[in-house]
Amino acid sequence: MIADRQKYSLFWQVVGALGSLQLALLLLATIAIACAAATFAESHFDTKVAHLYIYKAPWFLAWLALLCLNLFAVTLTRWPWERKHLGFVITHYGIITLLIGAVIGSKWGFEGNVTLHTHGEAARKITTNQSVLQIESPADSYLYLLPFDASLARPSQKHPIQLAIPGTQLQIIINEWAEHLQQVPSLREVSDNSGGNALLLRLSNSKQHQEQLVALGLGENSDRIFDFFGLAKIELMPELKPPMAVTTHHESQLVMAHFAPVIASPEQGTSSGMKVLLSNDGERVTIVTPEGTSMNYRRVDIMGQSIPIPPFTLIAQEYWPDLKLIQGKPTSVSNKPNNPALRVEILPSVNKPWLHVALDSTTHEVHYQLGRGPDIKKTGTLISGESIPLGWAEWQLQLLQSGLHNTIVSSTLPIPSSSKSLNSQASDPPGFRAFLKDKQGHEGPPQWVESGAVTPLIINNRVVRLGYGLELRPIPFTIELLDFQIPRDEGTETPGDFRATVRFSDLKTKTTHDGLVHMNHPASFPGGFLANITGINYKFSQAEWNPRDLTETTFQVLYDPGWMLKWIGSLAICIGIAMMISHSVPSSRGGKN
Repeated sequence: MIADRQKYSLFWQVVGALGSLQLALLLLATIAIACAAATFAESHFDTKVAHLYIYKAPWFLAWLALLCLNLFAVTLTRWPWERKHLGFVITHYGIITLLIGAVIGSKWGFEGNVTLHTHGEAARKITTNQSVLQIESPADSYLYLLPFDASLARPSQKHPIQLAIPGTQLQIIINEWAEHLQQVPSLREVSDNSGGNALLLRLSNSKQHQEQLVALGLGENSDRIFDFFGLAKIELMPELKPPMAVTTHHESQLVMAHFAPVIASPEQGTSSGMKVLLSNDGERVTIVTPEGTSMNYRRVDIMGQSIPIPPFTLIAQEYWPDLKLIQGKPTSVSNKPNNPALRVEILPSVNKPWLHVALDSTTHEVHYQLGRGPDIKKTGTLISGESIPLGWAEWQLQLLQSGLHNTIVSSTLPIPSSSKSLNSQASDPPGFRAFLKDKQGHEGPPQWVESGAVTPLIINNRVVRLGYGLELRPIPFTIELLDFQIPRDEGTETPGDFRATVRFSDLKTKTTHDGLVHMNHPASFPGGFLANITGINYKFSQAEWNPRDLTETTFQVLYDPGWMLKWIGSLAICIGIAMMISHSVPSSRGGKN
């Protein structure tokens, strides 16, 4: 019958060709090879590479569409359907439905995150993993968004990327990409009062191929101290001072949230003058130095840790949430913060190495003191371009620049692959170099555009602002964090759960409802049976939290409008296969098959 109707009908000839087994095998083999290549790309390169060149590539979507057409055509070749064809047809239509749902979810769905603070501003935008370029046109000041990922495009001098700016005859030329960018400091002379004595130093370690530029200044908005990762300190001083006096002071304080502290008599010397304050709930500690400088910490972060406050070191030793003296010994009678108390020890500072430098306003010479603890080990004068050994392993110091009325400025530059900065890490942002070009061929100065920042490009006094980074996708509602709690396992500081109370506000209906997000239990909007079944639903799950700020949490956001089709397709495949298996199993009647 199939051969006869194909012989006399062009329609059935086309159906036969589209539904042929040879075409199905070709399509499936190609898709299998593509998926294997995508898996290799994900493991050796990046998920974005697999999505760009395979999963979301037009050719792959066209191949899936052709596969759906093949599956549909092969069911028509069985027409008119009989009862024995039912499982076969349901299975093939289930695969088609599943593929359609996957394409819809990939095209119109997204996955992202949002960070909220307790009683902070409500959010109505989600940060996705899609990189975009934001262009502010000087013609109308309108912001144009363009999907653009520099890490995938990989622009170069030989293969630059040219982008037209809407409403103008200008072009953006992108001719270089960097995986990691860094802020490189330099000194700039100023005439106002914002400047001051400033130095630009280089720390280098030739054996480890590491270096670090250090800019220190005494002017406004300048840092005068550089912490060498807790191992040593470099400080720019108005003038060099005598060595610190040796102290053997040892002081113990029992700090209470609701009462005055109890200070044990120092073994030697006078009181340190250090004030330690404890919040009413016992969660935060404030340290006030004799000079009046305040430092705030979360209690759980500093328990048992040494906090250097020269010439002392402060250690939080023991905590009682509900203090009560029983037989002369401090004891906590409950886990509730009814009477929080903290025992603090104040000890002499550990003898860490240090370097003090000062710029002489008269001779313009840079003098230094190199020491450890209270002792000065070496003194001298830094000469520009010459290196001195610090005695800190193989590290050396070099003076690059100095000035009396200078401010510190930073430039964005790529991190050289041949050297490693002390601050270099995977979180250093990527970016690209770009400049403007007009129709006459004139070019503006190039600038490095850093991910997550807005960078102005200039040509002939015209400014075009570029913003590069992850897409901020608007949502039709707002989400606000009302409360965030981290219940701890009993007797420990280990989080046992994360409980976030959020409020959703519909922008159209002006209605609100609250939801609870906790471990393995997301909250959703708009929620309800119909939204959950159809997949037209935004799901918020706990993703991250900030141990240094208990008012902050990050949610993972998932929106998949193809969810229902994928589940219907999967269910149809299972039902169809079960029907085909049951039909193929021979029945036994009367002892004879």
